[in-house]
Amino acid sequence: MDQITLHIWVIADNEKLTDELRKCRPVQGVTYDFQTVSSAWNIGHIEGTFDHLIITDRLDHLMPFFNQRGTSLIFIGTSTDLCKWTRVPPNNLLEIWDPDAPLIYRSSRLYHAATNHITIYHEWLYRNYLMATIDSMQDLVWYKDKEGLHWLVNNKFEDTVKKTRAQVYGMGHNFIWDVPPEEGHTAEYKCMESEREVMRRKETVVADEMVQNAKGLRHFLTYKSPLYGRDGQVMGTVGIGHDVTDMNNASLELQILIDHLPLAVAVCNEHWKPAQVNSRFSELFGIHIDPEDEETFDYLDWKKQTLHPIDERVYDDKLHSYQQEITVEQNGAERSFSVTEQEILDYFGNVTGYYCLYRDTTEAREYERMILHTANTDPLTSLYNRRYFFEFMEAHRNEPMTVLFMDMDNFKQVNDVHGHAAGDEVLTGTANEIRRLFPKGTVARLGGDEFAVVLTGTVRQDDLQSTIDMLTRNIEKVFAHLKVGLSVSVGVAHTDGNVENIDDFLEESDRRMYEQKQAKKVGR
Repeated sequence: MDQITLHIWVIADNEKLTDELRKCRPVQGVTYDFQTVSSAWNIGHIEGTFDHLIITDRLDHLMPFFNQRGTSLIFIGTSTDLCKWTRVPPNNLLEIWDPDAPLIYRSSRLYHAATNHITIYHEWLYRNYLMATIDSMQDLVWYKDKEGLHWLVNNKFEDTVKKTRAQVYGMGHNFIWDVPPEEGHTAEYKCMESEREVMRRKETVVADEMVQNAKGLRHFLTYKSPLYGRDGQVMGTVGIGHDVTDMNNASLELQILIDHLPLAVAVCNEHWKPAQVNSRFSELFGIHIDPEDEETFDYLDWKKQTLHPIDERVYDDKLHSYQQEITVEQNGAERSFSVTEQEILDYFGNVTGYYCLYRDTTEAREYERMILHTANTDPLTSLYNRRYFFEFMEAHRNEPMTVLFMDMDNFKQVNDVHGHAAGDEVLTGTANEIRRLFPKGTVARLGGDEFAVVLTGTVRQDDLQSTIDMLTRNIEKVFAHLKVGLSVSVGVAHTDGNVENIDDFLEESDRRMYEQKQAKKVGR
């Protein structure tokens, strides 16, 4: 990803504020471009971009940029000062900074502002990627909410229904496809039937669908998948529709379609002997089928010898298909697939064959693992975070547990004397040492310079105290060169598995840690 530049305009009479802000830690992937000007008129016209941040303590300098699209504002002053100028704050006012706040406060707030900027940039970038991708497709693409109303469609969809995205937005099936009123109810119901099935099953559903419009029926081969909201619940569907209405040569068209699917496909006869596989299937599994000799390859035997099932192969009576999750070893790495083996039925309902779809879920599974890792870990130290720590404690509240609550002594002086980079090194170094000395414990950073360790099961107190003493000595020795008296205080609490309140239990270890910290101060 390219480096992003955030242009920061400081409107002030001198360079003092700019010099302070230049010392702030930048966000990864963002470069700061500071410029100091004496007046808003020296900035010029910057509307329409999203990479400008204006900082000043003079509201009259901010006024020209109020509600200007793409420009974020930071006012150094108070809400009272702002109300003297306007009762309604501009929608692009990012923050109000306390004029008496220390540099560390401004550093953290500038970091927040830059994070907000890079988020806006990524939203624009990913939408740009999405639109370029779906508009390059020759099949219809659409996104719907749970009620079947359209959010977004691609160019091919617009061309097919002869309506723009703006006209399609928020509209249902009948309006978009010009379904006659007398047929509207039936058409809407049939359209939503497969959508509901996708949302119920929470997986991709492949179907043949007949779509009614003003000119008659259109035949589509559709692939519909669920869309998830930030809460993990299904919020709608995305669909891809291949129009097969005008196929003149069904066999040739089917081959072309199968070959261009993003899925690996094998088409088998009623005895599970493959008649053809697409290029994606051949590339993934090294299988090539000779159309003149379909008996050379047994699909079920190949599956048994090559693929490793994650769950049971389940038959769906309603959809006449088998579903299964599998993995396969390829070049020393494991890949995951969702397998759908759909029965091909003749007019009388007899099984005449199967088409077997392999959807590569490797990246999705890896992304799920990454999301879980990000949600449960502290980004600086890679230890578990506060949220996961409390969930772990709650899950093991009925087991014997020992909790160590840790707080750094004189850590603030590290930041004040040596800077935040040195402070980050101390935190990561301490985290690594705790993790090394408590390899069987669940280690977390609770925030700031506070750490915690949970040990489940029975713990020998002599061994535990020996490890705590070693940790204290190691921290003091490793960071002695900082000359600030850096150490760590540790409070310990035990339970035999009858914890009624996790917070009270943790407070006990916190209190003992505080007692140790106070004892150190008295002993100096």
